[in-house]
Amino acid sequence: MLLLPARRCLRAALIGLFTLVGLAMAGCGIIPTTGPLSREIGGTPETTPTSEYVVIDINQAVIRAIGGTRHGGFASLMRTGSAPKARIGAGDILAVTVYEAGEGGLFTGKEQRHAAFPALQVDQQGHISLPYAGLLKVDDRTPHEVQKLIVERLQGRAIQPQVVVSITSTESNTFVLAGDVTNPGRYALSTTGDRLLDVIAKAGGARHPAREVYVTFVRGQERGTQLLEKIIDDQSENIFILAGDRIYINHDPKRYTVFGAVHKPGAYVFPASQVNVLEAMALAGGLLDERADATGIFIFRYENAAIIRAIQPDAPQFGSTGTVPTVYRLSLRDPGSYFYARGFLLRDKDVVYIANAPGVEIAKVLRLIDLGTRSFGNLRGNVRAFD
Repeated sequence: MLLLPARRCLRAALIGLFTLVGLAMAGCGIIPTTGPLSREIGGTPETTPTSEYVVIDINQAVIRAIGGTRHGGFASLMRTGSAPKARIGAGDILAVTVYEAGEGGLFTGKEQRHAAFPALQVDQQGHISLPYAGLLKVDDRTPHEVQKLIVERLQGRAIQPQVVVSITSTESNTFVLAGDVTNPGRYALSTTGDRLLDVIAKAGGARHPAREVYVTFVRGQERGTQLLEKIIDDQSENIFILAGDRIYINHDPKRYTVFGAVHKPGAYVFPASQVNVLEAMALAGGLLDERADATGIFIFRYENAAIIRAIQPDAPQFGSTGTVPTVYRLSLRDPGSYFYARGFLLRDKDVVYIANAPGVEIAKVLRLIDLGTRSFGNLRGNVRAFD
C-alpha cells in the first residue's frame, strides 16, 4: 500500500532536482552571492548598462584628472584678501581722548592738556554724544574715521585738537564658534584681524584630529564646509573672519566601505589623511584567493561632474546636482595597475567592491548538484526500504 506513494515522491523529488539545477545553470539567479559579477557592472569602459551610472577604467590620465580638481572649500565662496577693519556698531563701548596744543582750551587745564571719556556707549541708532562735538553718527565707521569726524567738529573751538578713539568693548564685532572645540562661545574680533585657524586656536583648538574634523562656515547667505586638515595645508582656505560669521566644528571621521571577496568586509575609518585602493584592500585582509576576480575591483562614488566631463566629454548627463554616479574599475591582472591602485585615493563614503570570479558561481552550482544528488540517493534508499 505504501509503495505507490513512495515512488511518486521519488519521481517528484527527481523532477524538482532537475528543475533546480536547470534554473541555477540558466542564470545563477537563485545562487547566494555578495554582489554582481564584473560583467554585470559594465562590459566596456564606456558602457553604461543601466543608464544610471558611468563606468571608467582607472589609468594615469584619470588619476591626474581627479587629483587636479579642487573639491569645495571656502576660498571660492568667501574671499577676503586682507584683514578687515574693525567697525563700530550699536552697543559698543568707545574710549575717546581729546588732546589740545595749548592751555586755555576746551579740554585743558593748568595740569593737563587733554580730556578722557572712557565709556561712551553707541546707542541703537549708532550715535554717541561728546561735549562740544554734539551728536555723532559712528555706526559702521572705523575708530580712525571717528577720530577725523571729532576733529572736524572741534575745529575752531578747541586748540589744534587731536583725538584718539578705541573700542574697549564690542557687541557688534563678534563671531560665534560652536561645536567640537574646547571653549565654544561668542568671541570678539581683534583690531588686527583674525583668520579661521587663529580663532579655532583662541577657542582651545579642536577636540579631535584634524583629519576627522569638518569646519562649516556661514557668512550671511553663503555657506561652505571644509576638512580642518585641508585648511591647515592650504593657506587660501584660512580666510579672515568678519563680524557676524558663524563657525561650526563637527567631528565626522571619514569612512569608506569594503565588501565582496575580501577577508574582512566592513566599514573603515580613515587611519591616515589619505588612503589609496591598495591600502584599503590590505586593511580589509586582502583578496580571497578562492573567490576574488582580480579583474573586478570597483570603486563607487558620486563624482564631480567637471571631472567626468574632463575624462569622458560624451558622458551622459545626470541632472543638475553637480555630481555623477560613477564606478571606477581596476584590473589587477595588469602589473601596471598596482601603480594606479596606489595613486587612486579614496574619499569619504567611497565603496570598494571586489567581485567574485565567474568560476565561483559554477562551483556553487556544482555543490548544489552534489547536495541534490545525495538527497536523492537518500530518498531512493528510503523507498527501497519500503519495498
